[in-house]
Amino acid sequence: MLSAALRLFASLLGILCFAAWATGQEATTTSPEQAAILKIAKADNIKAVYLYSFGRFTQWPAQEFALHPEFRIGIVGSAGVRSSLEKIAGKRTVHDRPIKVIYYQSVLDVELTDCDLLFVSATIFPVDIAALMGRLQETSVLTVTESSSRPNGTVVNFVESNGQIQFEINLEEAKRKQLAMDARLLRQGTRMQPHSPSQSP
Repeated sequence: MLSAALRLFASLLGILCFAAWATGQEATTTSPEQAAILKIAKADNIKAVYLYSFGRFTQWPAQEFALHPEFRIGIVGSAGVRSSLEKIAGKRTVHDRPIKVIYYQSVLDVELTDCDLLFVSATIFPVDIAALMGRLQETSVLTVTESSSRPNGTVVNFVESNGQIQFEINLEEAKRKQLAMDARLLRQGTRMQPHSPSQSP
């Protein structure tokens, strides 16, 4: 079953074809190997839909957003999410701009001015994620992770609950980066509690 949040986003954004694809594939999959592959593929699709939605339902500072004709989404370490997002990018826009998907194999490849939104997958070592979040701290990049440690500098973090992919939002970090998130997005996410000074990233 797809989560209620994903169903809402699919309805709002006109991408119900993804839901049809996922359920159709699941019905024809029988072997454990195929089921495992499908689970990963479905998760990648869900994350890609969410990333697109985060872009659609967030406003960036005008002076930052005016510098580039494209909406740039960076992906670090997840080729599956990149592939799913590229399919969306071929058909959709964000704030009337074409979507450019930039893929990085390493956090060291990320330049501070490369992206409007950056997703860092769980395949990246936590210490490297923390270092990257620190580098991006003074930018307006909407940072998205899927880390149980919730590193400082993360605006959105993917979590899994009852077998479903959900997300939590660090509203204080979003405000600090001058990112204005739509109420529809805030209603679907849970509130991420910021780190206290005594907590490590």
